[in-house]
Amino acid sequence: MSANLVFSNIVARPMRSVATSLAVGLQVALLLLIVGLADGIIRENSKRMSGIGADIALQPPNSSLLLAASTAAMSVKIVDLVSKIEGVAAVTPIFLQFNTTGGVGLIWGVDLKSFNQVSQGFIYLDGSGFQGGDDVIIDNIYASSGQLRVDDRITLMNHTFRISGIVENGKGSRIFIPIETMQNLVGSPRKSTLMLIKCHSQDDIPRVLSKLSKQLKSYPAFDMSQFVSQITLANKEFGPLKYFTRTVVLVAALIGFFSIFLSMYTAISERTREIGILKSLGATRGYVSFVFLKEALVLTGFGFLSGLGLTLGVKLAFKTLFPSIQHYLFPEWVLATGVVALLSTSLGAFYPAYWAASQDPIKTLTYE
Repeated sequence: MSANLVFSNIVARPMRSVATSLAVGLQVALLLLIVGLADGIIRENSKRMSGIGADIALQPPNSSLLLAASTAAMSVKIVDLVSKIEGVAAVTPIFLQFNTTGGVGLIWGVDLKSFNQVSQGFIYLDGSGFQGGDDVIIDNIYASSGQLRVDDRITLMNHTFRISGIVENGKGSRIFIPIETMQNLVGSPRKSTLMLIKCHSQDDIPRVLSKLSKQLKSYPAFDMSQFVSQITLANKEFGPLKYFTRTVVLVAALIGFFSIFLSMYTAISERTREIGILKSLGATRGYVSFVFLKEALVLTGFGFLSGLGLTLGVKLAFKTLFPSIQHYLFPEWVLATGVVALLSTSLGAFYPAYWAASQDPIKTLTYE
């Protein structure tokens, strides 16, 4: 009987029910979109870093694992020193600069010859490598997002570049320019931010790391899998991003709480006589409370489904309009978002349900 009563009440007031469900859906979509975008950017960067194929990463002293915050404090002369270590097959210097043109990411200044030795080279979908200092190589996702082709001109770091090649994505960055050009534009000649090392075999990695720690004591050196893991963790724990995500979760939870609270409170105000009739027919306080709690939970369920649909729609729009921005929708986050929505709306419905159950049937029957 209570189920029929709940659905009858929802259908009897369709506009309010739809508005409440959409408010809960907004809460769900807000959580899934923000968290999915933040996690997507971090995971995509880590995936591309792993895709280079290097075995060891070497950083300057006191450098940050947040690569966007790293400084070019390492001389490229170290390449000669590292390359002489037994077990090292190739070394390439990298110069990193933060970029917001066509999406958030890093521009990599590379020495193409040594980079190809470490990464086994790019897979060119169109064009070729650098033909001059003002050339740029971009990956296919960045090209697609900006409708760019070989020989097109783009502006990066207040400098105009010609696109010389479009490559398959997955190797470090989406944008590559000659390292000498990067050094000149930034005013740091013969400097680099990072060095990537390729060993002859996996067995050589521990020996090379040991020798690096002895010859370059103040320079952090990492096995590549460890390096990727640490930069992923550093990005997730990055203060502004972490607090922004927590703020979004709090705001979303408050949206769900107040939307259900207002909906249930208004519903009880409108259905005072109905509550009185139920109680005069013998309905207990628990029964009346659960009728309203069930109604809130049903609206939450509809809201969760609408929010999930909205998230999938926006994700598809991002993929079409901004292919360089990755969004990941993980089952565990869908479950966690459902729990947050359930808890916030349950709390929002608690007082109105308690108030409804506390109504005096004699007084409520006098309401017109």
